[in-house]
Amino acid sequence: MRASTAPGECSMHKIGRNDPCPCGSGRKYKHCCMIAQQAESPEELRWRRVRRAIEGMADTLLRHGQKRYGPLLLVEAWDAFLLAEEPEDFDPETPHLPVFMPWLFFDWQPDPRDTDMNPAVLDGLTLAQAWLRDNARRADPVLVEYMEACCAAPFSFYDIVSVRPGLGATLRDIFNGEELEVRERSASAQMQAGDILFAKLARLKDITLIEGMTPVMIPPDRRGPILALRKRMARSRKALTPAELRKWDLDMLWTYHDIVEPILDPPRPQLQNTDGDPFVPHKLVFDIGSPQEAFDALAGLCITASPEELLEEARRDGDGRLAGVAIDWQKAGNEKHKSWSNTVMGKIDIDGGRMTAEVNSENRAQLFRRLVGERLPGARHRATSIAPIESMLAERQQRPPTAAELRAREEHDAFNAQPEVRAMLTEEMRRHYREWLDMKIPLLGNKTPRQAVRGRDGRELVEGLLLQIERGVEQTPQIDPAIVRELREALGLLQKPLL
Repeated sequence: MRASTAPGECSMHKIGRNDPCPCGSGRKYKHCCMIAQQAESPEELRWRRVRRAIEGMADTLLRHGQKRYGPLLLVEAWDAFLLAEEPEDFDPETPHLPVFMPWLFFDWQPDPRDTDMNPAVLDGLTLAQAWLRDNARRADPVLVEYMEACCAAPFSFYDIVSVRPGLGATLRDIFNGEELEVRERSASAQMQAGDILFAKLARLKDITLIEGMTPVMIPPDRRGPILALRKRMARSRKALTPAELRKWDLDMLWTYHDIVEPILDPPRPQLQNTDGDPFVPHKLVFDIGSPQEAFDALAGLCITASPEELLEEARRDGDGRLAGVAIDWQKAGNEKHKSWSNTVMGKIDIDGGRMTAEVNSENRAQLFRRLVGERLPGARHRATSIAPIESMLAERQQRPPTAAELRAREEHDAFNAQPEVRAMLTEEMRRHYREWLDMKIPLLGNKTPRQAVRGRDGRELVEGLLLQIERGVEQTPQIDPAIVRELREALGLLQKPLL
């Protein structure tokens, strides 16, 4: 490589006003960096020089790739990137583009065992290495330095340690613990300390830039697959240098897809009730002999109100006889929430000669029919309707809220704003998270947080969960932020950050 004068070195040389600017712009010094130099740091000038040198690099490499590989370039590279069993057409609008294009340029090579490429291009070089072989001598030395850095750099996963929005961030490689200061303007505005990046970093002699990175920030509680890969790497007992990490490129890519695909395309939520049953709303309809008979038979299903209290809200006909009444079907305790004194199993409404019951699972629907058969044998089941939760949610999202719903929302907000209610909610959340310490968590390999923190990987996983909880607390005024500190204290994680 030819020696070049970095913009940051301007102050070390006597440069005439009419001399060519050492930043490489081709303009005179007085019309380029002379005025800005006093206001801009050497790092900023160096960043500008590098950005100017690599402008158009992607188009250059893509044209070179099309010339080298022909129309099969994107066909075979895209299939290899997706790691899919069935081939897919390349989508130029794919959200994976910020990872795919750098991977295509600096990492991908046709698989000699499975390619239709001309054997002449199966020379063991990546697209960028082939371009450098043919063009490095006459290219801008800064561009050559940058491309060589990208060829040497692995894609890896990094913890975002700290962020300087609009300037850059401090990143820590999750596999070898190395910390790097990266210069990045636009992406740093989206970064948040505690999140994770899958990225390729171009390490130049005096500045590090992000060449490719995840299209979305990876939340801290998604680090499980990364730690599983780190554990596999540790078995090799080799120092995890950048060159060694490059040998794990396909494993890195598998892990990237494993984590990012569900973020980009979230799976449909599998809703469950507190019994663990799939959430499927059922409405059961019965013909009954009389409202009073049905009430006498079923009032005992409510354990938080006496029959007399239920009748206070009852509807009566002109003769004072019972015409209609609502009953909450309940049971004592709760399987998931040990602090709950009872669980609402369903809502029963008696109206004249008709009784309806609304429950949220098939199991509860079947149980209610058995109870009616035992307690009210004269009732006749007429129909059960099942409402798919997807259609209910879609209908609710599409239609504007009714006046009653708006009023209920306002009343709910006003109720929650009361100091005594906020105190009660805070204490309920505190009780929940005390129980959480001893719950088996799938993300922790079905260990409890207390069990998981005994090992290095477990501590990192728990720290990721705590960061997510902390963010939720910050967005919920009703929750006391001290709850997270209490969790950290109970787990021995007050000395943060561990990540």
